[in-house]
Amino acid sequence: MEGLFFKDNMRGFCSIIQKPATSMDEVLQNVGKATGLIAQDMHLGYVSLLLSVPATALRNKIDNAEYVIYDSKEEYTQAHRFEFRTGDGGTAEIKFHSLKGHDWNEKELEEVKLICYMMYGAFRQVMLEGLLRRSIATDMAVAIPNINGYMQYAGMLLAKGALRAYHAIYFNIQNFKYVNQVLSHTAADEVMKKYAAHVSGSTDKDEIVARLGGDNFVALIKNENVDSFIKTILNVSIEYQVENDDKKFVFGATIGVSDMEGVMDPGQMMLRSSVAYQTARQNNSRLVYYNDSLLEKIMHEKGVMTEFYKALETQEFVVYYQPKVDTYTKKLYGAEALVRWKQADGTLKPPMEFIPVLEKNGSICKLDFYVLDKTCQLLSELIREGITVKPISVNLSRKHMFNPQLAKDIIGIVDKYALEHSLIEIEFTESEDFRDYIVMSKVIDELKDQGISTSIDDFGTGYSSLNMLKMTSVDTLKIDKSFIPTEEYYGSNSKECIMFEYIAKLARGLGFKTISEGVETSEQYHYLATVGCDIIQGYYFDRPLPPEVFVERLKEPDYYIKK
Repeated sequence: MEGLFFKDNMRGFCSIIQKPATSMDEVLQNVGKATGLIAQDMHLGYVSLLLSVPATALRNKIDNAEYVIYDSKEEYTQAHRFEFRTGDGGTAEIKFHSLKGHDWNEKELEEVKLICYMMYGAFRQVMLEGLLRRSIATDMAVAIPNINGYMQYAGMLLAKGALRAYHAIYFNIQNFKYVNQVLSHTAADEVMKKYAAHVSGSTDKDEIVARLGGDNFVALIKNENVDSFIKTILNVSIEYQVENDDKKFVFGATIGVSDMEGVMDPGQMMLRSSVAYQTARQNNSRLVYYNDSLLEKIMHEKGVMTEFYKALETQEFVVYYQPKVDTYTKKLYGAEALVRWKQADGTLKPPMEFIPVLEKNGSICKLDFYVLDKTCQLLSELIREGITVKPISVNLSRKHMFNPQLAKDIIGIVDKYALEHSLIEIEFTESEDFRDYIVMSKVIDELKDQGISTSIDDFGTGYSSLNMLKMTSVDTLKIDKSFIPTEEYYGSNSKECIMFEYIAKLARGLGFKTISEGVETSEQYHYLATVGCDIIQGYYFDRPLPPEVFVERLKEPDYYIKK
C-alpha cells in the first residue's frame, strides 16, 4: 500500500466519493464503488457502517442498521473501528477489515483512518441534509410533520397518482384553551404533544397527520378510513399527571373534510379542506364536507372585503331614509337610515350581499359609523338651509358591544356636526347573548344621559326579550314583523293576535313607544292603529328614499292621501 494517495485509483476514489447524493442508498452506492477502486491497493477484506440513532422529534423510531460498504468475499482479519457522533444524537461506526494474512502497519493504518474520514464525510453530508429536510418538515414541539411535511407528502402522492385514494381533513381541537388556563405553558405543551401522538398513532403508516400551528391540524387519510379517523378526533381522551394529581382532558374537534376528486395540486387540496373547516367554524358545526358552493361563498366574501375598504374611501355607500309615520296623525315622525352600495357602474348591490359578510368579520362597525356620520351631515346641512328636520335612527351591529368607548364615539360624531342630540336615535338589535344585555344597558344609559334616544330592533327574536325590557332603559321597541298577525287572523282570538296585542300593551304599560315595520297594506295599518301601535314603517307609506327625495318628504310631512 506504498504511496496510496499518489496512485491513479486513489484519484478515482476521491472523484466518486465526492459526488453529491440525496439519499443513504445513493451515498452507499457511491462509497462502495469508490472503495472497490482502492480495495486491492489497501488489501481490504470487508468494510461496513453501523448506525445507531435514537428516536427524536425528527425521527419517530430508533434507527439501528448495519450497511455493507465493501465485501471481498475472502477471509479477513479482526476489525479496526472508527466511531463518529451523528447530528441527531446517535453514533456512526465504520469498521475496516484487512485481508487475512495482511496486517496493516502504522503508516497504512493512518491511510485507513484518512479513508475512513473521507467516507464518513460523504455519509455525514447526506445525513445532515436528511436531518435538515426533516427539520424543515417537522413540528419540533409535538414531533409530527408540519405544513411543509404535509404538502411534500401530498405532492408525492399526487406524483404517484395515488392522491385520489385519500381525503384531506382540516381540524381544530375544541376546548384546548381550558388546558392553557389550568396548566402551565410547559405542561400544556406536553398535553398537546400527547394529543398529537395519540391522533397520529391512530393512522396507517401511509397516512399523515400534521400540525399547522396552535391547535390546528391537517391529515391525509385513506378513503376507507375517513369515518373511523373522524370518530377518533371527535373524542380524544388525554391523561396528564400534575403534582401527583391525574388530570383527564377530553377533546372534540371542528372538522372540514374534502375528497380529492379533480384536485390538481396540493394547494388546491389545502384550499378545499380549509374552506370546509371555515364553514364548519362559522356555522358552529362539528363537521362539514367540501362542495363547490362553499368555495363560491368564501370567494364572494373575500371579494366583498377586497372591495369594501376602497368603496368606503370613495364613498360608494349611499344612505337612504325610510320614513316612520305617526299612526294616528299620519304625519312624518322620523326616519331610519339604511345603507345602499352604489357601485361605480351605477348598480345597487343588495344589502344581503354585503351586510352579512361585514357582520361576520366585524367590518360592519366601520360602515355603521359611516352611516351615522352621513346622517348627521345631512341633518346639519338641512338645518342650515332652514328645513324642518325629524329624528333619524341609525342601526348599530352587536359587534359594537366589544367597543368600551361606544357611547363616547357616537356622541363624538353627533357633536362634530353640532346637532341637537335628540335628532339621533340609535337602534340596537336584540341579542341572544345575555352578556350583551349588560354591556348594551350601560351604553343605553350613557346615551340617555346625553339626550340620545335608543330603540330595540327586531324585538321578540332574542333569547329573552323580557330580560331585555327589565335590564335596559330604551325608549322604543321595534316589534319584529314576524310577530305581526296576517290579515286572516284580524278580529279573532288567535294566538298570533293575542301575542302581538299583549306585546303592544306591555310596551305601553312600561312607557315604551312601539314601531311596527314591514307594513304594506291598508288592512295592516288599520289593525295596528286599533291595537295601539304608535309608529308605522313600511311600503304602505314609503319605501327607503334617496337623500334628495327624503328632503322633499320633509317639506311635505303629511300622508293625508292614505285612507
